[in-house]
Amino acid sequence: MKRQDTSTQGKNDELQPYIPKRKRQQRSNGSKPLNSPGLPSEPGSKIFTLNPSLVCHIGGKVTCKLPRQQNRGDYHGHQKAVTSIEWNVPHYSHLLLTSSLDKEVKIWDCFTKKQCVRTLNCHQASVKSAIWTEDGQNILSGGFDKLVKLTDAQYNRTYQEFELPSFVTCLKMCPSDSQLFLAGTDDSGIYCWDMRIGEIIHRYKGNFGQILALEILPGREEFLASCDFVCRNSGDRNIMVFDLRSTALLSNQIYHEKYTCPSLRGHPDGSVFVAQSNANYAAMFSTKPPFRLNKFKRFEGHQVEGYQIGCDISPDGSVFASGSSDGKLFLYNFTSTELIKTIDAYDSACSNIQFHPVLGNMLASCSWDGKVTIWR
Repeated sequence: MKRQDTSTQGKNDELQPYIPKRKRQQRSNGSKPLNSPGLPSEPGSKIFTLNPSLVCHIGGKVTCKLPRQQNRGDYHGHQKAVTSIEWNVPHYSHLLLTSSLDKEVKIWDCFTKKQCVRTLNCHQASVKSAIWTEDGQNILSGGFDKLVKLTDAQYNRTYQEFELPSFVTCLKMCPSDSQLFLAGTDDSGIYCWDMRIGEIIHRYKGNFGQILALEILPGREEFLASCDFVCRNSGDRNIMVFDLRSTALLSNQIYHEKYTCPSLRGHPDGSVFVAQSNANYAAMFSTKPPFRLNKFKRFEGHQVEGYQIGCDISPDGSVFASGSSDGKLFLYNFTSTELIKTIDAYDSACSNIQFHPVLGNMLASCSWDGKVTIWR
């Protein structure tokens, strides 16, 4: 009878998940594979299930309707300012992602459980930005610890990190390639990472100062970047357009006011984009060279100066929404720029806002004092 090798007994009693080779390789260029996804942090809790109230709307035409009231109050959980907010992809759009200066990233189930279902404590410093990957099941987050981390949302396990030379200020996935993402930093750096190989494949160089926002133009190979570099008498370089592949700076003479722009949003039809200005208005620009400012249309009334106030455009392109430093939500008719609704939301600044990708009458907002609110 063959004797059992007791030296290895017990080592293989527990099956371990397969770890892809690219996640096992240690790279010296900044990307480090970490723990692979394992058992859920909340046993039996599956967050990626189709919600019945959303299934019938997925793939249909979204028609924006103004929200009437709060949907069962605020979501409390963050202890400091909420810095980013984003709904998941349409199939999982019952999930809302938020990041905060309290070092946490949270996932909220806003339809079934109506509470936080995951808290990601993967950063050692304040988190400035968190976004969903294209499949809607992983999260990219970055902040003041100079790291961008790729985390599996279901299992709450971080399995890849990307080191940057300075603080991460904003992140953006590349629609043309689901494995590429852009990262803006506070020292003039914009980097394009390839998650397949864990390397920086493009660097966009220049003297920009802190990168405030990134936006990729719909259906295009160009992206927008705004920064806090302002010349004495003009806004030279405060909004720039880069070619994604060649890294060429296509334009830096777009917005000639001496104000920074903390938020950028492209219109769904790709014809124009909106830049939130610290001059207390949002300006409209063409997406075609030479990216001209529309001098006859701007969104006015909300307060921006002093905060990094976010804005958004409804999926059907009919409504522009903005937060405000006085705690209000402002909704405008996009075509006429007329203010159509104001909502008193918070005692502190309303830092960001986003429309739901499937339901036209729902949007989410967040505040400087850590609150998250669903409006419907």
